[in-house]
Amino acid sequence: AYCHNNARNEMINGGTESPFSGKQGIEEALKRLNAKMVYAGMEPMELVSCGGASLNLMGWVSRSTSDVDIICAARVDAKGKVKLQPDKPLAPQFTELVAEVGRELGIKQEWLNFGPAPLVEFGLPQGLERRLKRKSFGRCLALHLVSRLDQIHLKIYATMDPKTRLETHLGDLLDLEPTEAEAQAAVDWLLSRK
Repeated sequence: AYCHNNARNEMINGGTESPFSGKQGIEEALKRLNAKMVYAGMEPMELVSCGGASLNLMGWVSRSTSDVDIICAARVDAKGKVKLQPDKPLAPQFTELVAEVGRELGIKQEWLNFGPAPLVEFGLPQGLERRLKRKSFGRCLALHLVSRLDQIHLKIYATMDPKTRLETHLGDLLDLEPTEAEAQAAVDWLLSRK
């Protein structure tokens, strides 16, 4: 389910890491990761991101967050359409570089993680791919950020998970200011899930 297992991450990482304070810190980490990927000669990577980091990157909230949530990998076809690639495996070298950036910046080593990946199996909001906004962090790394409408869907879903930080998700929803129609669309999506 869509949740952050903070207790587990703190146990793994010793609980001493600082969270990202906002957009600037998130961008710094992603640009540093891109530079390492370029230096290592890695293939470019496109990832779909949701949650607090993407909300910060889009300018919809300004708050601290502990990680960059990734739903799955993606590719852009010849016509410019985004295609999700949930089964694309990550190169071990990529995971190592993520951890290296974490150590250098004093954040947790799994600061970029696939915690929300089960959303693909759960069923993403229809049309999510068409609404993604691409943000490049250099030659080797780009994020496709989930739209405001889809963030509303995912945040309402997240508020129903007892393992998540309810106050954070509710705060994000207030910042997103969903209309009645947007909230109803999110509820309809949730009710359509099996």
